[in-house]
Amino acid sequence: MAYDLNGLYTRIQRSLGSTPYMSLHALSAQLGVERHTIEKAVKQATSKTFREMRNDVLLKHARSLLDSNPNQSIKEVAFKLGYRSQRSFSRFIKSSLGCSPKELRADLHFRPSSVGASVRGKAAGSSSV
Repeated sequence: MAYDLNGLYTRIQRSLGSTPYMSLHALSAQLGVERHTIEKAVKQATSKTFREMRNDVLLKHARSLLDSNPNQSIKEVAFKLGYRSQRSFSRFIKSSLGCSPKELRADLHFRPSSVGASVRGKAAGSSSV
């Protein structure tokens, strides 16, 4: 079956926008599309793998939650993003951005202009989870 890959990519973005921690397998089942077709649509649209794109979405959501909810614990943010432990969330942030979630929150909350140079720039090449 031939798919409109651009239309499929839009559906993928919408799904990950509401559930950023969704696995490729779960997304495939939700959309009724084979995993390799999803990977192909993402690669065509972004030149990234599905995992790289999902990690970018997760980082965007993490930044938003850490910035907009300064009184919410890191553990609560981790659980909202689908992590089962604060430790695995912290490892993801550290490996992606080179700082802890607490440091990221401080950068976002107190110095938004400095985040662009140090934290946002590193996320572009990130691909781990």
